[in-house]
This record gives sequence, C-alpha cells and structure tokens, in this order.
Amino acid sequence: MREPLLRVDGLVKHFKLASSNNLIRQKPVVRAVNGIAFDIAVGETLGLVGESGCGKSTVGRLILRLIEPTAGSVRFAGEDVLAMKPAPLRHMRKDMQIIFQDPHASLNPRLTVEEIILEPLLSQGARPSPELSRHAADTLDKVGLPARYRHRHPHQFSGGQRQRIGIARAIASNPRFVVCDEAVSALDVSVQAQVVNLLQDIKDEMGISYLFIGHDLAVVRHIADRIAVMYLGRIVEMAGTESLFGAPLHPYTQALMAAVPVHHPRLRRERSRVRGELPSPLRPPPGCHFHPRCPFAQDKCRSESPLLRTLAAGHEVACHFAEEIAAAGRNTEASASREATDAHH
Repeated sequence: MREPLLRVDGLVKHFKLASSNNLIRQKPVVRAVNGIAFDIAVGETLGLVGESGCGKSTVGRLILRLIEPTAGSVRFAGEDVLAMKPAPLRHMRKDMQIIFQDPHASLNPRLTVEEIILEPLLSQGARPSPELSRHAADTLDKVGLPARYRHRHPHQFSGGQRQRIGIARAIASNPRFVVCDEAVSALDVSVQAQVVNLLQDIKDEMGISYLFIGHDLAVVRHIADRIAVMYLGRIVEMAGTESLFGAPLHPYTQALMAAVPVHHPRLRRERSRVRGELPSPLRPPPGCHFHPRCPFAQDKCRSESPLLRTLAAGHEVACHFAEEIAAAGRNTEASASREATDAHH
C-alpha cells in the first residue's frame, strides 16, 4: 500500500487561558483539538467541515506548525514535521503552503503583487532576477490574472482578485500540499464557484493535495474526494464524499446535511431535531460531546466517549448507536417513498 503524503495521528491542542483570579492555580484550558487522526494521499483533497469553533482552522495551523501542538504526530512525505529543527522545517515549508480565509488581511499592503508572490521563494534563499519576475508573471497567469497586474498593490483589487493573489503566493514554490483555510467563505457567492474551480484546475495540473477547510457543505462537496466532520475538537465521521452525502451515519452529520438549503421550494426536507448550541470547549460534555444535542442519546453516550470505527468500506463514524440510527433512517426513507408513490397514484 502506498504511503500517504500526510499522516496525522492523535493530534491535540489545548490553549491555557489567563485567569483573572490569582487564587486559582490551575488555569482554564480550551480543548480546541482533542486527538484527531487522518491521512491524505498524493493528489487527494480532504474536506474538513463543522460548526464555527469546532477546531478546523486550528488543525490546519498545527499541521504547518504555525502553532505548536500539545501532543500527537504529523508526518509529511515520511518526515516527522513536529520533530524538525528550524532549518529543515524552513526548507520543508516550500512543499507545505496555506491559503488564508481573509484575502485582505493576509496580503501585505506595502508590497506589490510580484513581491507578495515571490516572498516564499525569497525566504528560501532565491535572489531577485528577471527569471524570478517571469515566474511571478506565469504564476499570475495560472490563477487567471494578467501579468501586468504584478506591479500593483493589494488595495487595487477586488476580494476575489486578492484571493487569487493569495492562491498565486501559495503555489509559487510548487508545493505538494496546501491548506485551504476557509479559502472561499469571505467571497461573494458568484465568485466562490470560480475560485473553487480554479483550485480544482491547479490541483489537476500540479498534482497538489489539499486540506480544504470549510463550513459550506455544497462547496466542500464540489472539490473534496473525502470529507471529515469535526465536532468540538473531534472527528465524528469520515468517508468518501458521495458516501457521506448518500448515507450520513452520525446524527451531527445528518443535522448538517438537513440544514443545507434545497434548490426548489417544493423540495422540502425534514429538519433534524438537534437541540441547543455548541457547548464551550472550556467545559466539553463528558462521554460523547454531542450527546446534549443528540435526539438519539442514551446513558452510554453520557459516560463513554465513542471511538472512530469503520462501519462500511472507507466510512468511519464515532457513534455508539450508528447502526441503529442508520437502520431507522432507511426505514423512514422507505416509508416516505411509499407515501409519495401512493400519493402519486
């Protein structure tokens, strides 16, 4: 079996908060990421979805060591990223890049577009030259912007164009892996599809692997080969894209799917019966973190944390009663289909 390009195992990140009470010795801890694991193959896109605050963006930054993990391991192309000293880590960064969510805040307003695009190469020791300038022009062309724009500054562009510049910066060093951290969520809906298609074209042309972080399931479905669903720092379900959308097994995933708007007013969908709001990562519920909001929760869910286990080929879920929930869902669908057939006749 071929070794994956990226392997994440037992990744944990706890943030200690400053306490206003000096009498409290133990500082409060935010459990942002709580022991997640996944692989990404060469040329594969893994979508990472979940509610705001579930830890998605923290995962991307941990993989790139933009922040240091509390525990776990990250291996890229067989190398232990977390054990690397500064010099080899700097060298590896040309193969591991990131596209940030906000195309305005992530671009230095003092630099020209060419300087922004070439910044990763210059940090690796490249020297300014006519060849490097031509490379910047070629990279702009790859993201659909004219070469003449390379002498302008970020404030002269629209949001969608700025994000294309951010993509150009990310691919300028010919990386093998790119974290797309909510890369289209700040863009207009009309521009989102263009940027997602651009990312797909770049992936096909350059063979890049993506970790595509997002909360819009329709967007993630368009680009991802597999999808991992996060809830309060844990992965609760992971499967191939069509398998996940065709038969979601975790109640939280089912709730996310039910919340996606349908394209026609007559195609109504039964809303999931999820209760309440996302709990605080300062005090996550015991057992299954989702049990206070889950309509299927039982006593076991309140005391025992479910492990991510395989229920079908390539389909993993962290739920004690996933089989029973899946069977109930199939029965409901069959009943609804019979009722629709009877109404039609």
